[in-house]
Amino acid sequence: MSSAFAIFMLTFLSLSPSSSVALPDNHVAFFIFGDSLYDVGMTLYNNVSGAGADSWPYGETYFKRPAGRYSDGRLIPDFIAEYAQLPFLPPYLQPGLSNYTNGVNFASAGACVLVETRPQTINLKMQVDYFLQMVEKLKKQLGDAEAGSLLSKAVYMFSIGGNDYVSLVEANLNKPALSASYKSRYMGMVLGNLTAHFRTIYGQGGRKFAIQNVGPIGCMPATKALYSGNVGNCVKEPQLLAKMHNAGVQEILKKLQSQLSGFEYSIFDYYASCANRIIYNNRYGFKESKIACCGTGPYDGFFTCGKKGTDFKVCGDPSDYLWFDAGHHSEKANRQLAQLFWEGPSSIVAPLSLKDLYHKHMP
Repeated sequence: MSSAFAIFMLTFLSLSPSSSVALPDNHVAFFIFGDSLYDVGMTLYNNVSGAGADSWPYGETYFKRPAGRYSDGRLIPDFIAEYAQLPFLPPYLQPGLSNYTNGVNFASAGACVLVETRPQTINLKMQVDYFLQMVEKLKKQLGDAEAGSLLSKAVYMFSIGGNDYVSLVEANLNKPALSASYKSRYMGMVLGNLTAHFRTIYGQGGRKFAIQNVGPIGCMPATKALYSGNVGNCVKEPQLLAKMHNAGVQEILKKLQSQLSGFEYSIFDYYASCANRIIYNNRYGFKESKIACCGTGPYDGFFTCGKKGTDFKVCGDPSDYLWFDAGHHSEKANRQLAQLFWEGPSSIVAPLSLKDLYHKHMP
């Protein structure tokens, strides 16, 4: 009887959340949300035909194989994990994943803030829904108190919004110019939904938000390829939309900080950082900043890289290029951008660097 009772108690304790091992006081997890700039493999599990960077030459530089990342190597979240002394954060839908104590990556290629823009993708609402699902799993794994502590210390990283404006431009190509009032309403919906998602995560204990703003989407090889008469220059309309959005994001984060106790944030000026590398490419070690390493068409701006049955071309050395494909950076560029996000000057990342945000409220 006593032996059976002992076995029962051991089994009970092993299943009880209160028996979970406490995490170190200085442990900080990262939860990643966004689009293909941060996607480390979520798209592979989206059941959309042709989705996912699952073919050569993706991954060729670092992983030596396709690794679900739209680059020749690592992405910004991969480098940030290294700086924080964490392993690479896996995609949430990765089969068999059950430990979320270091964080997890929800970002997925094509994702938008607005659900209706690209309904076939894992949009930001779906990503936040997955996050809420994960919170419940985390509570079962750690217990409510320990899970709450982890969520409050964690950093929540975002790279989202660019696809909302790229889609808007694509849908109105060769049509009359969009009115200022329409653009304002559209942007209001994007910013309103983004604010609601920030509040949802705050409601689950999130306090530290790190935002990569929308880049110079009018300078992407893919965007320039859409405009046949646009010889070498960045396209003005998407550039303006990106700037307006970024100003709006800055305002909503300031407002949230004034309204929500303990809310802290970091904004990485990806727009300026990328634009500088396009204009002054040699200064940053890039031989080419206007066309892609991999692709076809004008500026190699068609998304044919890695597409089976497509006769795309690939450059000899991706580290010479700012753009690996029509809309995504080379690993070399991602490393530079991640370093700026982590501990760049206040002119590029503010009001806190990601490193300062990471250490905020740590013992």
